[in-house]
Amino acid sequence: MKFVKVSSPQPVIDHLTAQLVAALQNGQQVLWLVPGGSAIGVAVAVAKNLAGVNTNNLHISLTDERYGEVNHTDSNWKQLLDQGFAVPGANLHPVLTGHDRATTTQAYAATLAKLLEQCQVRIGFFGIGPDGHTAGILPGSSAVTATAFAADYDANFERITMTPPAIAKLTEAVVYATGEAKWPVFDSLPTTRAITDQPAQALKTIEKLTIFNDHIQSEETEGDNS
Repeated sequence: MKFVKVSSPQPVIDHLTAQLVAALQNGQQVLWLVPGGSAIGVAVAVAKNLAGVNTNNLHISLTDERYGEVNHTDSNWKQLLDQGFAVPGANLHPVLTGHDRATTTQAYAATLAKLLEQCQVRIGFFGIGPDGHTAGILPGSSAVTATAFAADYDANFERITMTPPAIAKLTEAVVYATGEAKWPVFDSLPTTRAITDQPAQALKTIEKLTIFNDHIQSEETEGDNS
């Protein structure tokens, strides 16, 4: 686990671009999971940087989605597209399909299982909230203890999210999270905390974890699979 202190999103954009381009140029199958919310701008910028790169081996899906009709207003996928996210040639795997929530969640779990098995490089791009949540995994939610690769539940929105077992299958996690309200989370993340209280602890199961933030700069430390 490595904390990198930044004053702008550019180092995150550069890092994600470099990792994706290197893997694709090596001919590897690549999975890139992207979030919604404040990280959308970074994802859009990285996507633009992939112009001219052969992306036939790139698979893109979400870390989490808000359930509803396809392209509903609060959909993370729609918000990505509306802000200009486009990667011509890549294989896109949106979560919403027009089916009921249970069927949609099962299909998303199956897609994750297939791609996590198929792809040699599996990069998740995440945010972290002031409450310690990551992806759509809120503290105390059923998603924290789910054993399937995807879970759904109600909390402000009807949520569908990848789960800790899916996160553990990634080869790399890149986090971008800023704001003083999140600093206590950054301070406590290296310590042993219950995942039910701080779901971001699940990210520590990934061997390569880089947390771009505005608070801590550190050398890489040994992961703690709490």
